[in-house]
Amino acid sequence: MVNAFSVLAMIAASAQLGILVTLHVLPTKYDPVHDAISDYGVGDYRRYFWAQLAAGALACICIAVALTGLHPYVPALVVVLLLANAAARLSMPAFPTDQSGNRFQTVKGTIHMLLAVVAFGAVAAAATGLGGLFSHYPAWHSAKGLLVTVGWVVLAGAVACALGLVGPRLKPIFGLIERFFTLSVIVWIYLISIELIRVS
Repeated sequence: MVNAFSVLAMIAASAQLGILVTLHVLPTKYDPVHDAISDYGVGDYRRYFWAQLAAGALACICIAVALTGLHPYVPALVVVLLLANAAARLSMPAFPTDQSGNRFQTVKGTIHMLLAVVAFGAVAAAATGLGGLFSHYPAWHSAKGLLVTVGWVVLAGAVACALGLVGPRLKPIFGLIERFFTLSVIVWIYLISIELIRVS
């Protein structure tokens, strides 16, 4: 079970990455440096945005399920956080983001931002919450340095996104910051999937 869901997680993460790349070559008229990824959820290409959300959610669900297959220790909090991320992602299409600078203009836009906070915060906490694995499974010790480093990169990206929403100096490059965060999460998904396959 661990191997199967880890492989599925990598496939889902690859699909998410592929869809995001596609969105950036389509004539969406969005600026990847300034505009949020959520902006793709408004307009003619919103189905691509929905698809990448679903792929990212599936990747997190698969990692959560794979982690539950570990024995004897299961990092329950990390599992819950990954499922929270997935639930928030899957809810976002019903609540498109507000544009034109203010992300809190409407009820739907405000809900979208709250869901984004949950999604970003949950996956950042999950990526930095694997200490139990390292202490309970000696086989993970060789990967500890890399996973801890990438986990902190994910957390730093989430914090930078939060600052980019309110900081006047970071707002002009919010899109770039969010894309860095998203890519770091995908890298973390790949790494944790590979390690789950290696130690199972």
